[in-house]
Amino acid sequence: MPVGLAVAAALALAGCAASIGLREDGSYALTTNELDMDCPRLRNSILGRLDILKSLPAAVKVERENAAPTAAAAFGRLFGSNGGIAAVTTYERERAHVRAVHRALLDKGCPPLDVEREIVTLDAAISAARNP
Repeated sequence: MPVGLAVAAALALAGCAASIGLREDGSYALTTNELDMDCPRLRNSILGRLDILKSLPAAVKVERENAAPTAAAAFGRLFGSNGGIAAVTTYERERAHVRAVHRALLDKGCPPLDVEREIVTLDAAISAARNP
């Protein structure tokens, strides 16, 4: 395989991988596997991710109480949007993921879950953990 073709193929694959997950605008792009899930699997995915979200306020509190592990994290705690706290970044990604999976659930005509009620409660808990 010519080197140029190999490089082009690698870049194309990297572009595909970059389009899945959390986007700069805060939305989340689901994988093909997630989009192909049936209603029960989508529901279970949402419930599992909500459980992850519920664990993150405590993780934020612990992380905030400990010293920043790196200078970059310390700088982020002073000036970053997530306060340099990795658990906040995880929360933002998982929250967007829950909303994207819920949209897929609704698009398939599955019974809805009250995801926003859960997220509002969790947003308040994250805010309290970030800003005591």
